[in-house]
Formats: sequence, structure tokens, C-alpha cells
Amino acid sequence: MSTKIWTKDFIMLSLANFFLFASFFILLSSLPLFMVAELHAKEKQVGLIIGVFTVASVIMRPYAGMMLDQLGRRKVVLYSLALFVLASAGYFLVSTLVLLLLLRLIHGGAFGISTTALGTVAVDLVPAQRRGEGLGYYGTFNMLAMVAGPATGLLIIQKLSSGWLFFICFALAVTGLLCSMSVRYPQQGAKREVAGRFSLSDWKKMIEPAAFPYSIPLVGLAVVFGGIVSFISLYASELGDPNLAGGFYFVYALALVSSRIISGKVFDQRGSDLVVYPGILCYVAGLICLGLAHHSGLFYLAGALIGIGYGGIQPCLQALVIQCVPAQCRGAATATFFIAIDAGIGLGSFLLGFVVNWLGYRGMFLSTILFVLVSCFLYWKARRNEMRECGDLSQTAKKFGI
Repeated sequence: MSTKIWTKDFIMLSLANFFLFASFFILLSSLPLFMVAELHAKEKQVGLIIGVFTVASVIMRPYAGMMLDQLGRRKVVLYSLALFVLASAGYFLVSTLVLLLLLRLIHGGAFGISTTALGTVAVDLVPAQRRGEGLGYYGTFNMLAMVAGPATGLLIIQKLSSGWLFFICFALAVTGLLCSMSVRYPQQGAKREVAGRFSLSDWKKMIEPAAFPYSIPLVGLAVVFGGIVSFISLYASELGDPNLAGGFYFVYALALVSSRIISGKVFDQRGSDLVVYPGILCYVAGLICLGLAHHSGLFYLAGALIGIGYGGIQPCLQALVIQCVPAQCRGAATATFFIAIDAGIGLGSFLLGFVVNWLGYRGMFLSTILFVLVSCFLYWKARRNEMRECGDLSQTAKKFGI
């Protein structure tokens, strides 16, 4: 069996993933400016419309796995990306906030299905003995899109127009679909019979309760990120320089990538506490800098500190989740983990829109420190329970002479 990672199919799949995420990140940073300037949206409406995208993604992501098993990889990838392309074209027709809300529901659902499907195919294509390395390369394409996308989106809408913004996002989505069409999808075993519908009871097969202790702490951190993606560009405009938002995203993404590289080694050698607790401190320090920022230096420092904190904590908690479940439950555990992230982002986008109306941007970002501290407490509680269970098992083993 070949152990080669960089096959034509893997490269084209990774490029499809890059173009999909580039379209997403370009729109993510600039859409709030479009809503305020051209649709006259208020902050709570901005938060709702940004957040509903994530809600739709949360709902559809677990069902994507069932569709992949029942309909096959190729159909789900191509159909979901085609829907993503159509949704991207729909922004040209948006003239009211209601239409934009409906479009974001469709767009978010397509994003949830397509990203899950592409990630599953990536696992299929990478040789089992090099899976960690291969998936690391695949994930790097997401990070490249995160580094370049937000700043590019802000530059387009500030220097060109919203029409150009939507056209470029549409073109990137089309390019991703074309790349995915050239992939030779691995043959599966016998497909499950198509059920024709999915019931709510199917959620029991997609959620892993054992993943809750280390997934729930991430919700609070994701709430903060939901506030950042919804309001950082508007906050930068309030500070007098809209270009600050693009720099913030750039610094944040670089810090995120760097932190993931370092934190993984620390986690393997010294354990999770030396990653999570310093990460919490960085997160809090970053939010303080963001709330007190009056110039670019403090603004960018906030992006770096928040990126370092989140970049270290997120993969660390994911590793703890995987360690807590048997191998046959890893798929459901991973889905549970990412649902927690998506739910936090959606909640933050919606809830913090009301907080902005009450406290303003500075007060809102400072108030989110509370969510970070709650996440810290939940992590500490999960670790304490884990250590207690390990101690009980050790005592039982000694009792029976094991």
C-alpha cells in the first residue's frame, strides 16, 4: 500500500478546501460593514445574521456524516459545494435584512455539510500510517485561508465595492467546486440503505456524552470569538481606522498557527495544564488589551494574545476529548467537540449584539472575560473529576493486587 500523501487527489481536495474557506473568511470580516452601510443594520441585527450562519452549520454538520454513509462521498461533496456556490451567488440579490437572514441559513447549512464532507474524504485519502501528518497538511490550507481571507475581504469592500466582494467570493466557491470535481473519490464498502429522511432521534448516534467534560469549556471561548468575528470590523471603524480589523485578523491567524505548533509539543511532554492555564491568561490579557485599545499597537497585541490562547487551548481540549472515548466513538466525540465550538460562536454573535447596545464595543469585549473565566472553571472541574476517577481506579487496582 502506498504511503504517499501528496497525490493529485489529495492536492485537489486540499485546494477545494482552501477556496471554500477563503470564500468564507473573506465574507466573514466584511459582511458586517456591508450590513451597516448598505442595509442599515443595527448591532443586534449584525450579530443575529452572522450567528445564524453558524447555527445552520451546527444543525447540518452531524447529519453530513449520515449522508456521507448513505449517499457516498462524491455526491455529498459535489452537491453541498454546488449549494454553497448557489448561496454565494445569492448575495447579489440581497436587498433586505430578511432576505440576507434566509440566505445565511442556506449558506451556513451548505458550509457545514461541505466542510464535514471534505474533511472525511481527506481522512480516506491519507495513508493510515501517516494520517496525523497528512491531516496536519490538510488543516494548513484552512489556516492559509484564515491568514489571507479577512484582510482581503476588508480591503475589497473598502477599496472596491460590495459587488466586487460578492463576485470574488462566488468565484472562489466555483473554483473550489471545480477542484473537487477532479478528485477520484475512494471506493467505500457497502453503503447503508438510504433512509429517505433523518429524524431528531438520530442525534443520539451523533453525540458522545463522554466528550462533554472537555467540549463544554470551549463554548465560552467560542462565544468570545463569535463576538470578535461579528464586531471587530465595526469596532475598528469606531476607533477611526477600518484597516485595523484586517491587521487584527492577520496577527491573530499567525499567532494561532504558531501557538498550535508549540502547544502540541508541550501537551505531549508536560500535559494539558501547562497549555490551558497559560492560554486562559493570554486570552484574558488579550481581551483587556482589546477593550482598552486606542491605537494599532494595543489592538494588534490583543489579536496576538487571543490567537496564542485559543490556538493552544483548542487542539489541547480536542486531544483530551479523543483520549476520553474508545476508538469506535471518536467520530461522534469529534462531532460533539466541533458542535460545541459552532454553538459558542453562534451564541456569541447573537448575544453580544445586545451587549454592544448596552455597553458599547469596549464594554462588550471586556465583559466577555467572564465567559473565559467560566471556561477555565469548567476545565478545572473536568480535570479534578478525571484525576479523582484515576485515583479511584488506582485504589481499586491495589485492593485487588493488580
